[in-house]
Amino acid sequence: MTSENMENSPVVASFFSGCGGMDIGFDQAGFDVVLASDYWGPAAETYRHNFSDTRFLETDVRELEPSDLRAEISEEGYDPGDIDIVIGGPPCQGFSRLNNEQIKLDAMEKDERNTLFEEFLRVVKILDPELVLMENVRDLINRQTSDEQYVKDLIVQQFNLEGYKCEYKVLEAEKFGVPQKRRRLFFIGTNRDVPIRFPRETHSEGNFRTASEALNDVSNDLANMTYANTTDKTIKKIKHIPPGGYYQDLPDRLKTKKYRCGCEDTNNCQHDPVIVKRYGTYLRRLHPEEPSLTVSNNPFIHPAEDRYLTPREMARLQTFPDEYTFCGTKTDVMKQIGNAVPVRLAEVLGEHLREYYPDIRTSEAAEPDVWEQASLGDLT
Repeated sequence: MTSENMENSPVVASFFSGCGGMDIGFDQAGFDVVLASDYWGPAAETYRHNFSDTRFLETDVRELEPSDLRAEISEEGYDPGDIDIVIGGPPCQGFSRLNNEQIKLDAMEKDERNTLFEEFLRVVKILDPELVLMENVRDLINRQTSDEQYVKDLIVQQFNLEGYKCEYKVLEAEKFGVPQKRRRLFFIGTNRDVPIRFPRETHSEGNFRTASEALNDVSNDLANMTYANTTDKTIKKIKHIPPGGYYQDLPDRLKTKKYRCGCEDTNNCQHDPVIVKRYGTYLRRLHPEEPSLTVSNNPFIHPAEDRYLTPREMARLQTFPDEYTFCGTKTDVMKQIGNAVPVRLAEVLGEHLREYYPDIRTSEAAEPDVWEQASLGDLT
């Protein structure tokens, strides 16, 4: 490590960076994000637009060779050994509750996205940072492979094999100042003989930030304030949704109905159409005095106005700064926002990990337990 870097902000390399939610949090916490990578074009465009000084690799992480990765870091004026911390959220989407209730376990194991954490740890091994922060879906904590191994344990074992002791914890975003109820699983790893700690919660029931607080002063001149082109029929339904309510609260006459009788001529059959059940965020209005529900690709109804939230307002719930501009189609933008780590939660994690420096650089090496284990890739 260069003597110059020893005196400066800790240096970050980011992988599976998405649109940059985790990265901007670390930037605000005093880290220097020098390298980032993601394979999805719209997220890459957004990242480059907002992080003009960070070297961005729009590539599949599986194609990153050690020599190429070291060369990219050198182009930024750093030695590969200057990287202090690697952060990222490799997708394990096949293990998400929203995606696997109808999927058999062996099919999930064959989903190549579920072994990308091994690729993430491969580049960690190349860069050899003192700290690693990896984020993933909360539901992964309960998922097992077909031979009844918990996926979280496989991940910890993989950290150990790469020379890192590791701890994990589910963090609740609203308890860290985010106006949103969001559960995410975080792994912290270190190759140094220091205790692994997670940040203390800063908010509790009664002082959570609410959806109304987050949306209070949004103005139309902000970027990504694109209003939905909502039909009169949908507006009529929205007007009947109470604070914190959703589709189920509509009067029956406004709910969607379909014929389930199988009759070919529904105009003359003797059966009545059946009310269609809806779940999740469909026609969901935020409660003004509570944090938002988990932000996803689907917009919520405004807590006080009879309309859907704009992408900028959804970004507010994710605690992105107003000057952070999202690129791509509206669908692309909503996906980027929904997939991101809330910026404030990332900042709290960054502030906490910042306390390890500079002392961690000269700490003794860790000796993690390593035992025989199978990877998800070996199980397919």
